[in-house]
Amino acid sequence: MECKECKQGFEFLEADKRFLRRMKLPAPTLCSDCRRERRLAFWPYGVLQKRKCDFSGEAIISTFPADTHFPVYKREHWFSDKWNPPQMEIDWNRPFFDQLYELQSKTPHFHQLGKNNLNCDYTDDVWECKDLYLCRSMGSCEDLLYSYRILNSKDCMDLTYCYDMEQSYECTYCFKGYHLKFALECRDCSDSWFLYNCRGCRHCFMCWNLRNKEYHILNKPYTKEEYEAKIRSLHLNSRHFLTNLKRHFENHLKNDAIHKSLFVLNSQNCEGNYISNCKNCKDAYFLENSEDSFHLFRSPATKTCWDCCGLYRGEICYEVCQSTDLTACHFANYSVDCSDSQYIDQCFNSHHLFGCVGLKRKKYCILNKPYSETDYHATVKKLVEHLKKTGEYGEFFPYRFAYNGFNATLGAFYYQETEESIRKKGGFFEEATNGGHSGMDANTLSDLSEGITDDLIGKPIQCSVTGRPYSFIQQELDFYRHHKLPLPALYPEERNRLRFGKLLPLHPHKAKCFKCQKEITSYYPEEWGYKKVACEECYLKEIY
Repeated sequence: MECKECKQGFEFLEADKRFLRRMKLPAPTLCSDCRRERRLAFWPYGVLQKRKCDFSGEAIISTFPADTHFPVYKREHWFSDKWNPPQMEIDWNRPFFDQLYELQSKTPHFHQLGKNNLNCDYTDDVWECKDLYLCRSMGSCEDLLYSYRILNSKDCMDLTYCYDMEQSYECTYCFKGYHLKFALECRDCSDSWFLYNCRGCRHCFMCWNLRNKEYHILNKPYTKEEYEAKIRSLHLNSRHFLTNLKRHFENHLKNDAIHKSLFVLNSQNCEGNYISNCKNCKDAYFLENSEDSFHLFRSPATKTCWDCCGLYRGEICYEVCQSTDLTACHFANYSVDCSDSQYIDQCFNSHHLFGCVGLKRKKYCILNKPYSETDYHATVKKLVEHLKKTGEYGEFFPYRFAYNGFNATLGAFYYQETEESIRKKGGFFEEATNGGHSGMDANTLSDLSEGITDDLIGKPIQCSVTGRPYSFIQQELDFYRHHKLPLPALYPEERNRLRFGKLLPLHPHKAKCFKCQKEITSYYPEEWGYKKVACEECYLKEIY
């Protein structure tokens, strides 16, 4: 089959055919990669900015800019009974997606995803957290700054995709860490700097592939006294010194560290990367505790689901983005606790919906209009047949339905699109915000942690790479001083982009194990220059 978007041929797997026949859905017209890109265009990652609630007029913080194509209500108002979603009649002479887009444009959306938070205004997709600032996709966290996709963590800053961390800084894909700085893919480590792929280590510096070690520098053992003397001699309070250390560490990753070709743990018959405790899952990434599912991205605890991004606890679902607790739902976005529904956007606790937006505790509705159970089923059957003839049925929402411009979504992290290329796909870009403002050159900030003063709070600083302005808050300066860390010279999202870059590759290529020369599947881009990528067997022999 040929993808109508990228024009590349793609394999329509036998498992795909069986699932779609079971769901009575047509074959896809896009390859799995283009389908994933389209879904990720619906995962907001815009600038957290001030705007007005379109219900009350009060000031709110949201990723939705003031010119978003639908009304934006503060979450408390959206979930109240103070308003009613609009309804529409089916117009059989108009394209259905045009009607659904009109309904979406009329229907309010809530300003922020998440609940049960305290002092977390400048956040999104945050749940049961306290005192967070410029954070996204968080659960059960406290006192975190500038972090993304974190669970059960406290008193940290600049983390990306980490769980169970405390008193840590600049860590990526780390778990159960304490007092870690500049760590990548580590577990159960503490009191260490610049670690990669280490387990159960403490008091280690600039090390890789270690297991249950302490007092090591560059993988060489030292006595406790020697180690502490070496660390004291380093200028770890200097931004210039740390920048040079980062370069040295990256060279060790390229030349000395052994890299596991795939991160697939405790899983059977799975293909993809960053998979754990799964069974019979293919083309899957960042997936946990799932089974019998294909083409998934960050969709834990799913069963018999296809083509989902950000689905949590789903079963028998197809083409879903950023939703929770769905059963037998197809083409769903930002919806929770729904079943037996198709083409739903921000619907909650409902069932048997078709083409609905912003409904709560409803059933048997089409374009938000309620029907009797009998009329609903008859009308949906007629509508599906009609949409098959028009070629609309079986496709996810078109790009124009996205909440944000493509450049302000998670899709922009994984897919390189220009404003022109995304417009050809029917999408759009957002105008850059906060650009062009002057501020203090970040390179002129004090190089040493001892030079941090409170008069910097709220003062605009110009990122040394992007030129975008940022500023410091009291909680942040206190963290730097406590840990004797220098001020960063990069805009917070630029720092996250660099960390996140280590987890971005989704496209495998064939390579050879550096040890046994067996052909392996690798996700490390060749331009990263990693010389020691190993198959599972050789990795285990070398590391253990």
